[in-house]
Amino acid sequence: MDGNKDDALKSLKIGKEALESGDRNRALKFLNKARRLDPTLPIDDLLSTIDSDAGDHPTAAAEPRPNQSDQPSIRRRTAAPAQGTSLSSATSYSEEQVLIVREIKRKKNYYDILGLEKNCTVDDVRKSYRKLSLKVHPDKNKAPGAEEAFKSVSKAFQCLSNEESKRKYDLSGEDEIVYERRAAARPAARGMAPAANFGGFSFGGPGMARRQAAADNGSGGFNFRALIQLLPVLLILLLNFLPSSDPVYTLQQNYPYEHRLTTPKGVNYYVKSTKFEEDYPSDSRERVTIEERVEREYFGILRQNCQFEIQRRQWGYIRETPHCDMLRKFDLVH
Repeated sequence: MDGNKDDALKSLKIGKEALESGDRNRALKFLNKARRLDPTLPIDDLLSTIDSDAGDHPTAAAEPRPNQSDQPSIRRRTAAPAQGTSLSSATSYSEEQVLIVREIKRKKNYYDILGLEKNCTVDDVRKSYRKLSLKVHPDKNKAPGAEEAFKSVSKAFQCLSNEESKRKYDLSGEDEIVYERRAAARPAARGMAPAANFGGFSFGGPGMARRQAAADNGSGGFNFRALIQLLPVLLILLLNFLPSSDPVYTLQQNYPYEHRLTTPKGVNYYVKSTKFEEDYPSDSRERVTIEERVEREYFGILRQNCQFEIQRRQWGYIRETPHCDMLRKFDLVH
């Protein structure tokens, strides 16, 4: 008995699919079979639909039966609707989805991609990204090129949602890859201790914050001692701003920066040659300043990527946040 019920449900499913695709004869055949196997199934409404359609569209049984010589052409004619049905089912995206993908792929400027002005706020960027990402996400938009369009939208969001990268983009019109070759000549911002920036996250280390607060309270304002301590930094910046100067280091290995060094907190950076050790001995103030800048830069990269991952996780696009994990580990070192 259970076998008949399973066969009846299977026939009912086939009959419904045939009815949706417009094949009334096949639908009628399998629906009658389902009712015969299990009379309790709700099939009468479906059969009534077929009967009402039959009044407007005569079935093939009512048409004159062709002679044997006409059979090949009939087979070709009946095969055409099936092929059209297959094509329509394969096209699971709308014209609107195709147009929005093309429009995004055609645009290069991040503001144009998100449909924003240069004076937009971070909230505007987030709202626009949330709206566009739902329209072009590959899971929701099956149009060709949707994945590339989604990547463009995500890249624009990642750049414009961060104040620093947005400011650089406004100045240069070009995005800087997060793990970029950054010039060491960039002035170090005062007060950018990792603990202070990291405190906005729920997993910020309390010990690190206390140490930073104690250092801030003991500073007592600008004095002559502070000026003496800043002199090595100012000297390095002055040398780096000379026209012929190149970046002292990069965070990624690339020619000619192929010699790897590691800061006391485990951050790798790359310099041109071993001559760096002679110019900046490991116990010198200049070396300490450079490596502190390396760690600040590395922290900023992790923090930016962690923010991006947290937002994507909140919207259900990802589950893992590897950069946030790296940020936690980096905080524990301090």
